[in-house]
Amino acid sequence: MGGNTVTGRLGTWWKNLTGKDGKGRVRVLVAVGLVGMGLIALSELWPTDGGKESREPSITVTATEAELALEERIAALLGQVAGVGKCRVLVTLERDTQKVYAANTATSANGSSEQVLVVDTDTGPVGLPLTTLLPTVKGVAVVCAGGDDPAVCQRVVEVVATAFHISDRRVCVAPLQ
Repeated sequence: MGGNTVTGRLGTWWKNLTGKDGKGRVRVLVAVGLVGMGLIALSELWPTDGGKESREPSITVTATEAELALEERIAALLGQVAGVGKCRVLVTLERDTQKVYAANTATSANGSSEQVLVVDTDTGPVGLPLTTLLPTVKGVAVVCAGGDDPAVCQRVVEVVATAFHISDRRVCVAPLQ
């Protein structure tokens, strides 16, 4: 019965592998070496990152790209407002996306000086990014079919001012030709 169970078979395999003569240790070393080479061969099948830390891709958006994306989104939103009808939107932004880097600031009798902190990477030294300032909306112009109705204009101004968190004085609504 001992030869039919799993543990019995493993015991028999181990006895055959080690053997009674002095060659048993050699067989064990050869078996361990073969298993190790097999694991190394299998490791080639899995993709690796080359030992580098995975980093999130850096996304740089220009003001023009951001303006176009915002214009499309707000035009789609305004198209759902009662009375607006067909509309076109123009969004202007204050600036492009701006990165703020960590810096050491030293103050002396001669004034103050600022030095950007630098870290070494695979591609060379780069500034240590602290945060990224996104573009802010400067103003919005909306031309829509319902732009000649004061009630529609008021709704458009409220929607745009709320969506962009800007003053209603930065929103202009005009009728579509």
